[in-house]
Amino acid sequence: MRVDFDVVIAGAGPAGAWALKHLPEGVRALLVDAGNPLESSRDGKLCGGMLTAQAQALLPELPSEVRAEHFKTKLEYHDLDTGARARFPVDYANCYRSSLDRWLLRQALDARGHDADCFPRTRVTGLQSEEKAVRVRLDDKHEVTASRFLDCTGWRQVSRRALAVPTAPYYHALQVGCILSSPYPYYIAVFASKWTPFFGWFIPKSESLGEIGAAFESDRRDPPLEMLAPLAKHLREYGLEFEPGRIRGCRLTRPAKDSDIWLGQGRVLACGEAAGMVSPSSGDGISYALASGKAAAQTVGLPVEAAPAAYHRALMPQLAETRRNVIKARLLASRRARRIAGVLLPFVHRGHFERLSL
Repeated sequence: MRVDFDVVIAGAGPAGAWALKHLPEGVRALLVDAGNPLESSRDGKLCGGMLTAQAQALLPELPSEVRAEHFKTKLEYHDLDTGARARFPVDYANCYRSSLDRWLLRQALDARGHDADCFPRTRVTGLQSEEKAVRVRLDDKHEVTASRFLDCTGWRQVSRRALAVPTAPYYHALQVGCILSSPYPYYIAVFASKWTPFFGWFIPKSESLGEIGAAFESDRRDPPLEMLAPLAKHLREYGLEFEPGRIRGCRLTRPAKDSDIWLGQGRVLACGEAAGMVSPSSGDGISYALASGKAAAQTVGLPVEAAPAAYHRALMPQLAETRRNVIKARLLASRRARRIAGVLLPFVHRGHFERLSL
């Protein structure tokens, strides 16, 4: 069978870009993406753009165009179930997600040079893994073959659907960009079990811009503005004045057990959210995307039969962290556990913990 590429990477977000960047030298790669991350727009994927300490450790220093103006600040914790409100420092970094994607992809394309082709606005519409290659259908029009396929398509989980592997469970996330009447410099997380099983959030992006969102049960079908209305009302009661913009929605993968994580099989490896690797407690997916994209790329030079096991070994720290976060998510869903956490947090953040009235 004629093989067109050594590897096809589907998805040009953090997982796909980092996979492309870390491929062995000389590997012929094709990167496809349903959008065009190189377009100069900050209105990209629905994502709060928060980088955990793990994500920051996997990245070089971010340039100014990627960093939001409130790059690091404190978190306000509002628990409407227990009546607790507090403010304390967190090790998150705040970025513009579309700018991050564009910067990562430019780095990857510069590193690969002539070894990589990039097809924007191109969807994978079919996938068939055979003995000697993978057949990849693009836009229901063209077919290419590759020795390996890396699925970095996020919540769409293209390879799972094509290979009849059950997809991971998910929440339905909604987010709206807002114009702020006055600056509010803190991140806010709002727990209120009567209207969200996850939490609601406010993330300042500049003196005049912010993002408000929340996650809901996957089968909920209320109008989006009605679903976000309790969060907006609560935030206004605590000093935020804003004019909401366009509301967007997408799936937010939430693994609840080991079998929700699927790293691939044979010539097909799944990375980041496509593999189900998202923190069910915080919603972080960027750190897992970066780590898994790099790890998958480094298996491309191995024999096909050895690649899945090597990929799994490389991701053992991330898999263990995901298991811990599954437990943490269960605790965050419990009012009693959050009440206990409210007692312990002042000792954890000794000297930096502010208890506020709710």
